[in-house]
Amino acid sequence: MDFDRDVDDNVDHIHGEDEEMEEQYDNTDEVENILKEIFGSSDDEHDEEDDGGDDGGSDDDDEEEKGNEMWQNISSDKDQEEMNILSDRRFVVGERELLDLLKRSTCTECGDPIIQSSIVEAEKIAAGVKYKYTCTNGHVGKWISTPFYGGRSAVAILLQLMVLLSGASWDQINMGAKFINLAIGSARQFYRMQLQYRVAVQKVFTKHMEDIGDKLKEIPLSLAVDVRYDTPGFCANKSTAVFMDVNSKHIIHLEIGDSREVGRHSPKMERLLIERGLNYILNVSPYVVWEIISDASRNIISMMRTDPFKHLQHSLDIWHKAKKLAFLLGEIAKKAANKDLLPWIRPIINHFWYCCSASKGNVEKLLKKWFGILHHVTNQHIWPGGRCHHTENNLESLSSNRKWLHRNSSAFQELRKAITNRDWCGSMAFYVNCRQTWAIENFFSHTLLHYVPKRVSYSYDSYTIRNMLAVMDHNNHLHRLPQVTESGLPYVYSHFSRKTKQWVAYEKKSIKEYSYIPGLIITCMKEIYGRSCAGYTRTRQSKDLDNISANLSGSANPGSRVLLAEMKSRKK
Repeated sequence: MDFDRDVDDNVDHIHGEDEEMEEQYDNTDEVENILKEIFGSSDDEHDEEDDGGDDGGSDDDDEEEKGNEMWQNISSDKDQEEMNILSDRRFVVGERELLDLLKRSTCTECGDPIIQSSIVEAEKIAAGVKYKYTCTNGHVGKWISTPFYGGRSAVAILLQLMVLLSGASWDQINMGAKFINLAIGSARQFYRMQLQYRVAVQKVFTKHMEDIGDKLKEIPLSLAVDVRYDTPGFCANKSTAVFMDVNSKHIIHLEIGDSREVGRHSPKMERLLIERGLNYILNVSPYVVWEIISDASRNIISMMRTDPFKHLQHSLDIWHKAKKLAFLLGEIAKKAANKDLLPWIRPIINHFWYCCSASKGNVEKLLKKWFGILHHVTNQHIWPGGRCHHTENNLESLSSNRKWLHRNSSAFQELRKAITNRDWCGSMAFYVNCRQTWAIENFFSHTLLHYVPKRVSYSYDSYTIRNMLAVMDHNNHLHRLPQVTESGLPYVYSHFSRKTKQWVAYEKKSIKEYSYIPGLIITCMKEIYGRSCAGYTRTRQSKDLDNISANLSGSANPGSRVLLAEMKSRKK
């Protein structure tokens, strides 16, 4: 039995079981340090000290080269007009330099010089400027800083798509533009145009998910599922359910929910979205599913025991179970009579992981290995019906800083109660496949949080668009190779984690290529070509939610001026 193998380093919440209060000795800090060393803490995950990395060149130069390659390698006769606009490089130029260049220009009709005093700014253009002038022969001409596409400023269109497709916020970009007196267009026009872009993004996303389905159909899939809320706590308005294949790490389905669907009781959204998503996957999609992996939610466990899901194998995330075990043992070890159990917490957690990974789907085999820890901690390594699998050579190193427990000691008795607990052993069937949901947690923490930050509130349609963009970003950048240095070695960087108090080294992955972005931009441009915003409205789902409740209160707004007057009267 492998007692000293390191466990995974993810973080989530766990609820330990309540124990009766007994006399404790002062080793609380020691227990907490052990738990933090194994699982980390609930502090900010970016709370770490970077130590740089190997020579790998300038990241800024690499990113600029990648950005240029995105357009240099794209060629299409079918979309020539769009490609001519997209392939042009763009620069930020000052007004004074533009005027200086225009004054030295010549008339486009006769070639004579332009009268410098005749140059005036004409009507306003979104994210651009238009000048009128007169030459010495009296010809009136004009110069516009942006090409036009479908009757709209092409630069304004590309700025809007830049903000939307990169997951940025128009308000932040607009505020920064004001700081440097940069013209980028109006917020009102951006949000109106977003209704048109939504249709194009939906088309591309649907085609993307169909391509994923063609790759994975007829392959038995194990799906990990998890739900992410748009705000912390129990006051969420919107939520996202993600269904991911645990082998390929592709996200195969996405469900978006709103708390108005469940009477503003946001915890109910988890079951609603997972049930709705599974019904689609089983009855509509081309996928063949045999296993579902989730966290230990009672709602999900009860749902998976009913039709039409009870034929599926249901596994739970082993990391959460291991953390629950660690906290339970930590509470036991805090008591003075059980202090000898403290050094055994980490080996017991490692043994639990080993039992789950070695059971190969057999719950009896898992329990048999699991109970073996009760023999090992008492220095009994061969017993009727079983034995430890460590060698005699490393037995001394395994117990060098740990005391063997006596069978009649309080520490062993409490450990035996925990190991043989009926509820604990009864739940082992959920862990025989040793499954985890860490890949979805990584998607939530890195990719989705970039496109849909929790501190920003979005409308239903905007929230849906940004979730779609996050899924396409994730699926298109799976299995990136590490960057390499000039010598051909992987680019490695290290940092010191304040959670585990250890130095950790990572291979730096190659920069994302975003090869799907040119096609997505072209689809968006074609969707708006020559079409008015008046023909585009919110989605049917968004309107249906307004019919349920137009606002958080569920009642009509009495009016801003009435509320302001009441507020002022209270302040008197």
